[in-house]
Amino acid sequence: MCRLVAGRSWGREGSRLLGELVGLVAEAAAGDPYLKAVTGGEDRHCHGYGFIVVYRSPSGGWRLVYERFDALSGGLGEEEACRANLEASRGAAERLRGLLATVDEALVVFHVRRAGRGEPRGSLNAHPYRVEAFPPGGYVEAYLAHNGGLVKEGLARELGVNAPAYTDSHLLAIRIARRLAAGVDASTALAEGFAHAKSGYDVALVVVEDKLRGINASLWLAAGMAGGLDEARRKYYEPVLFHAAAAAGYVSSTVRDLAVERGVNASFEEARPGVYRVDGGRGAVFVRGF
Repeated sequence: MCRLVAGRSWGREGSRLLGELVGLVAEAAAGDPYLKAVTGGEDRHCHGYGFIVVYRSPSGGWRLVYERFDALSGGLGEEEACRANLEASRGAAERLRGLLATVDEALVVFHVRRAGRGEPRGSLNAHPYRVEAFPPGGYVEAYLAHNGGLVKEGLARELGVNAPAYTDSHLLAIRIARRLAAGVDASTALAEGFAHAKSGYDVALVVVEDKLRGINASLWLAAGMAGGLDEARRKYYEPVLFHAAAAAGYVSSTVRDLAVERGVNASFEEARPGVYRVDGGRGAVFVRGF
């Protein structure tokens, strides 16, 4: 379970908007009424955070920053680690907001986590997950963040790995990497993963191709929910797209509510199930359904 924002900007105004939304994710982590309705009491996403940002520097080149953190890795107790993670996520959001205020073009994924019962913890299990793939004639890195639940055992059997050693989202990242390595495009790999969904299937995927001429990055989104969810879970996992003059992407439902309350200059709509590519100047473009 998580709250996240995934977006792309193509102008300074859009980059500032991404920074504002990142700040709202950190705020949602500290108190989320949708999570409280699902859990019956707990309203904090305090099991770690992570982000990736790919941005065009003032000199014109592309740069990438990737960070994950969970204070439980340092041996703290559960409650102490929870408070430390909330503080750290606020600090990371402020750093990202400061960076984004200085750039004209960026791709951003920022994620705060509430781990499922029995799922592995620690910084190595914070999203986004980084995986590598070697498709014919090339090399790519993929960074995946996910809000939802997957049928973990089925994914592990398909991949031939030990299920308890991985989170369900990590298994999805590995599966997508293998499909990319086989020459399958990102939209197909994301769409295939929906077959394993048992609750939400809200996925942000950054694909980075490191070519001789420099970094080429793309942002893909998957939006969907498995059938049979109760109303509280449907509200929690609702996939929301945002559009603005110079940015577009995905936000979690709580972030949408905070943005509307604060008068953020963007429009929001529930995403229809399927895969989207976020293109500069065009926004979140629907590619295919599940």
